[in-house]
Amino acid sequence: MPERLIGNDPDFFYETCLVGWGATSISSFDPELIAEYRRAWHDPGMTHGSCSDYRAAASIDLEHDAADIGRKILCPTLVFYGSSGTMASLFDIPAEWRKRVADVTEASLPGGHFFVDQFPAETAERIIAFLSGHS
Repeated sequence: MPERLIGNDPDFFYETCLVGWGATSISSFDPELIAEYRRAWHDPGMTHGSCSDYRAAASIDLEHDAADIGRKILCPTLVFYGSSGTMASLFDIPAEWRKRVADVTEASLPGGHFFVDQFPAETAERIIAFLSGHS
């Protein structure tokens, strides 16, 4: 069970994720944020929930996607991503979302998977701007 493996050293596992997926270093994150993350990832329930989410992505989520593949999301949608991340280097993220969404607004910030955590003020600014234009 991955939960047991992660639970043996949650700091190592999650910090490796933050740095590896985040295309950054631990020092790029606010120390208060890292302290709160450490508190949370030492909770076995949080680790179980996280692992369950990833399991769903490889199972039931695919079934749900297949059921809706011919439909487009019609509401205004903010496609917001880290421009230095692996996904941004492999895909044109806004173009991929336009295949499934009728009304796309795109935004990006430097960083990888955890750009939101690295740039909380800038993230809030872009979300507020998007919501202000679509209320």
